[in-house]
Amino acid sequence: MTEAFKLETAAPETLTFAADTIDTYSDPQLDEAPFGIICLDEDATILRYNLYESRFARLDRNQVLGLDFFEQVARCTRGPGFEGKFHRVVDGSRADGDLQFQYVFDFTFGAQQVDVEIVPAAHGPRFYLLINRRRLQGPRASAVDVGALQEQLAPDEVLQGVRRDSMERRFAEVPMAFFAGLRSTFAQLAPETWPIFSYEWGLQWGRRVAIELEASSLELFDSSVPLLSMTSVAELVGTHFETQGWGRLEFDFAAAREGLFEVRVARSLLAESAPRSGATSVRACALLAGAFAGVFGHVAGRRLSAREIRCKAQGADGCGFAVTGFERAAQLDEAIGQGVDSIEQIRSYLLGAVTRSPRS
Repeated sequence: MTEAFKLETAAPETLTFAADTIDTYSDPQLDEAPFGIICLDEDATILRYNLYESRFARLDRNQVLGLDFFEQVARCTRGPGFEGKFHRVVDGSRADGDLQFQYVFDFTFGAQQVDVEIVPAAHGPRFYLLINRRRLQGPRASAVDVGALQEQLAPDEVLQGVRRDSMERRFAEVPMAFFAGLRSTFAQLAPETWPIFSYEWGLQWGRRVAIELEASSLELFDSSVPLLSMTSVAELVGTHFETQGWGRLEFDFAAAREGLFEVRVARSLLAESAPRSGATSVRACALLAGAFAGVFGHVAGRRLSAREIRCKAQGADGCGFAVTGFERAAQLDEAIGQGVDSIEQIRSYLLGAVTRSPRS
């Protein structure tokens, strides 16, 4: 692997989670954490379960909330090496090594080497398990059958109209007409809000995609996503979106050292679902722009902005997205408003905007 993925910006914002105040974070904030978080009460009942842990354990958190963590969900943690430490922390008899330790989770789909930290909440009998994956490996003889566990937690799901993928994540298969219908509804009721709504929707989705990519990165590269080269990050992101059918992705990192790069989508599902009205049509892919800002912002550890600079719905050969630092969002919008539609022009405009900025 070569240079680690990093997008330089003028005002970096590092995503941090303070362990001593983690009980104050909302559930959506916990979902943005780049590690697993499980909140237990003193009886080991699961009170909170974040997205990262759900993805890596391949368990639907809606099914595990309210269950006993050691007895009903994570059976491989029973015993003195994990369960015993937790109970000593709860009753106040903890010894050295009880709050922070290493462990190996066993699943039929593979073992996971993890670092565990137990954090008592500042107020109330709640205890947070912070779980950082260090390495994924093949299954061991002691593996727990997660498929059987999922069946036990939610029996007869097929008869209830529930579908799950190979990672035990629930999904619904929808045609392109679903997005066309959503867009047309906005066109009738609040057309001016569609770009804002879809961008923010995509931003939240992109942050969750970044968490899903952590598992792929550990399996393929034995490394966390932020430590990968730009080429490897692009491969992961491109494969993810292409596999889901959003269109083929290409990347241009030529101006990355100046805080800018481009994502190109050859056949955007969103652009092809938009009504065709030639040059008078609006750009259709704000959802993808938000997703790119979310996933790459999570990877880079700072807030980013992305804008669609050309769209197939307007007659272009494909869709192009400029991604840069959040503090440049206004200049990016200004450039697009003046008809700039190539990454080279965006680069020149942004550099010119920096040059024209008055000194403080």
